[in-house]
Order: sequence, then structure tokens, then C-alpha cells
Amino acid sequence: MEDDEDVTYTRIIGPPGEPARIEAPVRQEHPSLIWRPKLGDEQVFLLDRALIKIGRHDENDIMLAGPTVSARHATVRREQVGVVIEDEGSLNGTFVNGQRIEQQLLEDGDQVQIGPHLLLFVPASA
Repeated sequence: MEDDEDVTYTRIIGPPGEPARIEAPVRQEHPSLIWRPKLGDEQVFLLDRALIKIGRHDENDIMLAGPTVSARHATVRREQVGVVIEDEGSLNGTFVNGQRIEQQLLEDGDQVQIGPHLLLFVPASA
């Protein structure tokens, strides 16, 4: 049996509805997705390239574990109009603010759910 220190916790989100509010972190030079697996912890994924792949396998730029995360789940693209997330035909879908999406322009504070993982979108500082 593992020690409690070795266990990681993922916030499980219930059925779509009113998304829980997450306190926004400080903006950085590049837009980012923030993942908070445990209270007080956070992992920042900088969106510092034109294309970022998200999925379960380790060839992705952002690797998220779990049986409801597809091998290649979603792609985030930096475009002239802003940051766009696109579902890659995942079985369980990609959600933004509780709504299943195929493709969507992300806005400040949007909550992206991939499997059990809730990520907060934070645009770049002005």
C-alpha cells in the first residue's frame, strides 16, 4: 500500500451544470491552463507554442491520466483571434464551462474539463 504522500487527488466533476468558481491566478507572459489536483497545489501549463496536444499518452504536451481521457483528447491552438481548444474526437468529450464543445475560443476564466481534470484558462498579461 502506498503512503498518503504518494497519492495524488483529482477533482471529480459531476454532471454539467453551473461550473464551480475557481479563483483566478496571476497572469503570465503566455496564456496558460492551470490544473489544481489538490487543495493548495497547482500545476501551470504554459501555452507558449502555436499547438499544444492534450491527452493520456506521453507523446502529448500536456499529459492527463485517467481512463476517461483519450490518448489524444484535445488540441489547443494559439491563433490570431486568441486561444482555441478543439476536441480530437474523444469518446468522453471536452467541456468548456460545463458545455460539450467541438471547438471553442477560450476566454479569461473559462473552465476546461477533460475527463476528471478541471483546468482554468488564464490569458497572457497585457
